[in-house]
Amino acid sequence: MLQFYYDCIDFYFDRSDFQYQEMDTDSAYIAFSCANPFQDCIKPDLREHFKQHKYDWFPRDYSTDVAKFDRRTPGLFKDEWSGDAMVSLSFKNYICYLPDESYKVKVSAKGVQQGRGRNSDVLSPKGFESVVRDRITLQGTNKGFRLSKETKSIITYSQKKTALSYFYD
Repeated sequence: MLQFYYDCIDFYFDRSDFQYQEMDTDSAYIAFSCANPFQDCIKPDLREHFKQHKYDWFPRDYSTDVAKFDRRTPGLFKDEWSGDAMVSLSFKNYICYLPDESYKVKVSAKGVQQGRGRNSDVLSPKGFESVVRDRITLQGTNKGFRLSKETKSIITYSQKKTALSYFYD
């Protein structure tokens, strides 16, 4: 990830044109100052160099067949999600979204169930924004079933836990 940052992003882009939002071992969330950064934000004197070397970093895009193959190639960086807004509370606890579209959202909240609409009232743009704005902690509920050792039967459980926290602990 550091090689990608220094040898690609920092090399081809002026630092005023990008801001790293969050980075993990296999992903990077970067805010760019223009809508098409890999066409419009490359340093003018390096555009030709970027065209010659972009497939060292990104999947080939000149053919759908090779693009499908390259999307599975380790080491190449793929655009997995694009949006206009991000609220990041901590490592693996963030939301990315398009403010004008309610259906285009990417949420990561480690340890909090998200499937089938669970905790959707908390894991929403408004929930994340209220944690930052109001400096509060929001609770979520995890539900499931497990085997009871005492009765040797399957029982259901409901567990309240901290879903979004203002404090990083």
